[in-house]
Amino acid sequence: MQHTAPSTRQQDMFRRVVLLGTPVILGILELGHPLLDHMNPIKMLVPIVTWWVVLHILLIPFFALMGYTFFLLLRGVENPAAMLARYATVVYISFTIGYDTLVGLSSGILASNADTLPPAQQNVIQQAMRDLYISSPITLSYLILLGSGIVAICSMSWALARAGVLWLPCVVLLGTVLSAYSHATPFGPLGSAFFFLAALWIELVWRKSSSKEGVVAAPAANKGDEFAVNVPGGD
Repeated sequence: MQHTAPSTRQQDMFRRVVLLGTPVILGILELGHPLLDHMNPIKMLVPIVTWWVVLHILLIPFFALMGYTFFLLLRGVENPAAMLARYATVVYISFTIGYDTLVGLSSGILASNADTLPPAQQNVIQQAMRDLYISSPITLSYLILLGSGIVAICSMSWALARAGVLWLPCVVLLGTVLSAYSHATPFGPLGSAFFFLAALWIELVWRKSSSKEGVVAAPAANKGDEFAVNVPGGD
C-alpha cells in the first residue's frame, strides 16, 4: 500500500503531461504550417521545403498522441457516446496520418526534387501534384478524415456532458473540429487551443472534484434506469 499513492500520482502526472502538453506542442508546430497553395505548390514550397518536410515528419507522432489524448479525456466515461467517440477517433487519426503523409510529405519531397529542373519539367511535376490533390482517393480520404473527426469530437463532447461536465467546456471542446478541417494555420492552432482549454478545465476542475466524490452520476439511458461512471485515478 505504501507504493500505491506515489504510483497513482506518477500516473496522473504522466496523463496530464500528455493530455495538456500534446495540444500545446502540436499547436506550436501548426503555427509554422501555412495553407498549401494547390495551384502553385512548387513556387510556394521551394523556399520552405526543408522545414515543410521536417514539419510533416514531426506531425505524424503528434497526430497519434493527439488521438491518445481523446482516450485520456474520456478516461472513466462509459456511455454510448463515449464508445462512438473512441471508435471514430481510431478512424480519424488513421486517416489524418495517412493524409498528412500522402499530401503533405509527398508535396515537400516532389517540390525539393523539382527545384533544380528546367521550367518545362517543373510544370509537368506541378500538374501531377495538382492532379494528386484532386484525385478521388485523396478526396475520399479527406472526407473520411473530416467526417470521422467531426463524429469523434462531437460524440466526445456529448459523452462528457452526459457524465456531468458543464456545458461551457463541452462547447469549447467542439472547437477542436477546426483541426479536423485543416491542421494548417489558422485552423490547426485554433483547434488545438480549444482542445487544450477544454481539457485543462475538465482535468483540473471536473475530474479533481469528481475524484473527491468517488463517482459521477450519468443520466440514465431509459426512464427508471440508473448507472454511474467511475472517475477516480487509474485506468
